[in-house]
Amino acid sequence: MTNPYIYVPDLVADMAECDANYIRLRKLFPDMDAQESRQFGIHTKTREGAKVVIRIEERCPFTTMVSVDVSSEEDQPLIRWPYLELRVYHDVRSAEVARFERHRNFRYRYSTPNENMFQPDEKSQINKYLGELLNYCIEHGYSLQPVEFS
Repeated sequence: MTNPYIYVPDLVADMAECDANYIRLRKLFPDMDAQESRQFGIHTKTREGAKVVIRIEERCPFTTMVSVDVSSEEDQPLIRWPYLELRVYHDVRSAEVARFERHRNFRYRYSTPNENMFQPDEKSQINKYLGELLNYCIEHGYSLQPVEFS
């Protein structure tokens, strides 16, 4: 008999989220293969907004390591945007979070309680968060540079 309280990862849904994150990331940074970084602003509920910097950290033949850093002048010690590092797999068109703040290499399932106080589905939640962040950037993003028409 199986324990009904043991979390069982939904690998199909998790892979679909990572595949969708790849598409979202390519919308925001379509020239990822040629450029080293992309920056833009996003509107937030405050007047100032925030600045998003997507930077290439490392390139390999089929994988690219990317950092996503969101910052605003209103960053408070207790209220701030998290720092993310992603692995972008070009051959399978998928992107997953490899590092969230100071934590890296998440497991698909954690027992509870655990040393880091992770939820049983921590990896799934972090990749969903990335999807929500990228969607927010697509919907509320704006160029920091003036647009020139020729």
